[in-house]
Amino acid sequence: MPLPGAGDLHQTVQWAEPFGAMDRYGNEQTGWANRFVVRAQIAPKLGGEDVMAARLEGRQPVVIRVRNTVDTRRITTNWRVTDTDSGIAYNVRSVADPFMGQPERGRWIEVLAESGVAI
Repeated sequence: MPLPGAGDLHQTVQWAEPFGAMDRYGNEQTGWANRFVVRAQIAPKLGGEDVMAARLEGRQPVVIRVRNTVDTRRITTNWRVTDTDSGIAYNVRSVADPFMGQPERGRWIEVLAESGVAI
């Protein structure tokens, strides 16, 4: 995926973190707490046997690129991200700075995510 510019961040995504709390009866209630909304670039992950196998199982791996900010640095692999335009929800599989050792280092965060799986 080529380096994005501001004009390449076409999608709006909502990031959510899991939470658990006890209700007044002592039952654990779980759900998602929306944390922030940012612009992003979402691109399907292409190639590789693992990607083809995922598609056969109805899963769609994607790479989501966002600007490196205080908020986006909080993203972990137990978070969920939703494309607000399409409504597609993705599980976060990995979070990384794709440009380690390059001049662009620290400007972007790349998230490998997957739809079509239990969230």
